[in-house]
Amino acid sequence: MSGSLYINTNKVATLWESLKDQCEICYPSEDFDYGMREFAIYDNNGYLLQFGQDL
Repeated sequence: MSGSLYINTNKVATLWESLKDQCEICYPSEDFDYGMREFAIYDNNGYLLQFGQDL
């Protein structure tokens, strides 16, 4: 597979706090102009996992 997996959640802040020190970060939690709070990590196989929540 190429690309990334995007996971919508209503607990992005909780997930960020539990994952940020446990894995490789692609980009930290931030709010985007298009109305999402997101962060992204790499899983143990190098795949990009993005987590997002509507603001």
